[in-house]
Amino acid sequence: MELRPNSIREAIEKNLKVAENIQKELHNSPELSFEEYKTQEFIRKKLTEWGIENYPVAKTGVIGVINNSDECIAIRADMDAILVDGKPKHACGHDFHMAIVLGVAKTLVDIGYKKCVKFIFQPAEEGPGGAKKVIEEGGLKNPDVKKMIGFHVWPNLDVGKIEISNSAIMASVDDFEIEFIGKGGHAAMPELTKNPIYPAIDFIQSANNFFCAYSKKTSPFHVSFSSICSGETYNVIANTCKIKGTVRTFDSEVQKFIYESIQHLAKFSAQKYNCQVNVNYYFQYPPLINNPQIAEEFSNIAKRLLDSENVKEAQISFTAEDFAFYCQEVPSLYFRLGIRENSKGENPLHSPFFDASEKCIFYGIYLIVNYLLTT
Repeated sequence: MELRPNSIREAIEKNLKVAENIQKELHNSPELSFEEYKTQEFIRKKLTEWGIENYPVAKTGVIGVINNSDECIAIRADMDAILVDGKPKHACGHDFHMAIVLGVAKTLVDIGYKKCVKFIFQPAEEGPGGAKKVIEEGGLKNPDVKKMIGFHVWPNLDVGKIEISNSAIMASVDDFEIEFIGKGGHAAMPELTKNPIYPAIDFIQSANNFFCAYSKKTSPFHVSFSSICSGETYNVIANTCKIKGTVRTFDSEVQKFIYESIQHLAKFSAQKYNCQVNVNYYFQYPPLINNPQIAEEFSNIAKRLLDSENVKEAQISFTAEDFAFYCQEVPSLYFRLGIRENSKGENPLHSPFFDASEKCIFYGIYLIVNYLLTT
């Protein structure tokens, strides 16, 4: 479908105030993961008002579809807020994401776009992983999603700029809990005990040395130990010592190797001190890996619209995103959208002081609509 860039800009600007007001309204009614009932009702009301077929998904999510067909492109917006100082707050920009995707939907309807697009408003990105539930409930089927676009507003990146990667952009997340089991007793008679703290310390030191050497041979990763707990007082050796930690990688093969290595190292440390060990390893999110072809297509369009100097190579982040589950199912792209202007957009995500320039809403709609018009 061929439209002049100026015509697209005019169509977006015609409804830009509507999208900006949507962001403000959503910002003032934040809801936590799988509690987005008012948000769901608000989104469905807007889509219905604009003549867009829609239905609920994943408890509190919404799927909208225009030009229903056998296959489609999907655009995803996350919906949930987070707890900040004990209260729900849109401190991660999901209100902007929803406003942008609703703005895309309204623009496509107004310009008479003819191809099928699915708009996935996904609950529970912050922790529970609402993407998995959307997928499990068939959110990528009927019509079948052939490619998918996601994005995130990004602090300290100027409005009118984006960051994009043709490979990994965010990390996997695995958590582990390791319990060393010894034999407790009186600290004045350690010869009668099997102190579980010793294999725990041995394991941490061994793992640090092993992974430090391994890191020189592979893609970046982190293995971090965040908690060690055993006993409650001075003169009692406890039966158990528990370690908790997290693993972040950008490569599924590295992720698997670290998992296997943690199990092996933990068992070896336990054997050295004649203790037992239980390893609980939780695979949470896979790495978020962009499809290189879609990344190149989107990057070329963005460079034409924004100029090449405003399309930056994204640096990998060890934070995680459940959009990664979609990337495992269909070819997908996830990009970062600049939000900094004057004093806005400088505070980090999840900060109680997070804010963003509302001008980013225009650029988000502008980029996505132009991409859809060329595919």
